[in-house]
Amino acid sequence: MLRILLVIAVLLLAGCDAFSQKSIATICEEEQSLCSDLNPDSWCRAEKSVIIRSRYEDLQKPQDINKYRLLLGFEDYKKCISKASQIEHIKFKEKQTGRVKGLLTAERELKRLARATRDSKEPHLLYYQWSRHNNEEALETFMKYKDEGKLETSELQVALASYYSKFDLPTTIKTLHHALELHEEDADIDENIFSSLATIYMKLEQFDKAYIWGVIALEHDVEDLDLIQIEALLLQQNSNIKQLNKIAKQYSKSIDKGDFIRPI
Repeated sequence: MLRILLVIAVLLLAGCDAFSQKSIATICEEEQSLCSDLNPDSWCRAEKSVIIRSRYEDLQKPQDINKYRLLLGFEDYKKCISKASQIEHIKFKEKQTGRVKGLLTAERELKRLARATRDSKEPHLLYYQWSRHNNEEALETFMKYKDEGKLETSELQVALASYYSKFDLPTTIKTLHHALELHEEDADIDENIFSSLATIYMKLEQFDKAYIWGVIALEHDVEDLDLIQIEALLLQQNSNIKQLNKIAKQYSKSIDKGDFIRPI
């Protein structure tokens, strides 16, 4: 869901006032082809909105970054519509057919967009081509961009961290911390940063830090994260839980204000 909100926010900020004021209904009325191959019922409404707005933005101003947003949008839409398409309708079989149509559209568009962006040098797409299709040439260029300082956004640092996470946990931590340093006030944030830090610190048996980031993750409504085990380990070590909660609160406040500085 956060990724959907991130895409919408980027599109609204990037577009002109006239675009940002247009409703999905208006876009579909003016450009029917942007909407007609998606499911017509109310299922996956948020995911459909991302795709329709992304398509409209790309129609107005074709750019590789728009295609990246579309790829993410179709990934989320496919997850949603694949579940919806399995729901049987006894009275309204056409709804089932419409959802299957949407699923086929998602599969087709993901393949088409992946082929169309295979040779793109846009950093988000370089990461996408490597992470989804194991394109080593794309990874090589992506890492070259890192050396050239071209990945200095929170989103791209999270992508870079996912690469390091396979073989270098300390560098992964440093990169995720830097992603938080680059986070701007009032901007949406990838909550997975917090749960990832908590998980990595657990693997490294640095339970105090795992607890701090776990607390922050829970504050950001991250699910499937249980602090009971970590807290029990800390109590066995006579750790000051109250002090750790205080640190977590300080970190969270600085992140929200956009002035986080990674701990030494």
